[in-house]
Amino acid sequence: MAQEVPRLTKPLIHVTRDQETDQHYNHDEKPGHDLEEIKSFKQFLKEARAENKRIWYLAGPAIFTSIAQYSLGAATQVFAGHLTTLELDAVSTENLVIAGLSLGIMLGMGSALETLCGQAYGAKQLHMLGVYMQRSWVILTTMCICFLPIYLFATPILLFFHQNEEIASLAGKFSLYMIPQLFAYGLNFPMQKF
Repeated sequence: MAQEVPRLTKPLIHVTRDQETDQHYNHDEKPGHDLEEIKSFKQFLKEARAENKRIWYLAGPAIFTSIAQYSLGAATQVFAGHLTTLELDAVSTENLVIAGLSLGIMLGMGSALETLCGQAYGAKQLHMLGVYMQRSWVILTTMCICFLPIYLFATPILLFFHQNEEIASLAGKFSLYMIPQLFAYGLNFPMQKF
């Protein structure tokens, strides 16, 4: 027996239409459907527990993503610290100068998605959320390609700014290994802001 294939056009946020007012509402925000008045401490604990569950359901993945993202650079730095001072200097230089420049600009560009998605949701244009996400992926992937020469030519760039020759050479080699991280962040930044 063939399994039923889920519809790809089904929205993730369920919206209902009020027949009387002809307005669209998310099932949680319809007028008159607020929490009932809390009259006892037991009811307060019950509502606080339910609200806490909803908050962790929404915030948990975002917290995990942020911790994973920021610990990536820290873990690299810690492992480089077990090598010589020269390697630690090279990794630090690459992380702060080369990656810091490109990832900072891309994070700023990815932050525009947060505003666009908020406006689309507020205007009840939920179909635009996915469109904005996909456009953001294309734009940031294009930016990754634009930043690729900085990673490829990190050694001459650092030497131009009078960095120590040994550190510049090692940072240039390390930046080549960090190219996949550039493209991974290009896809990750929009998902964080979505």
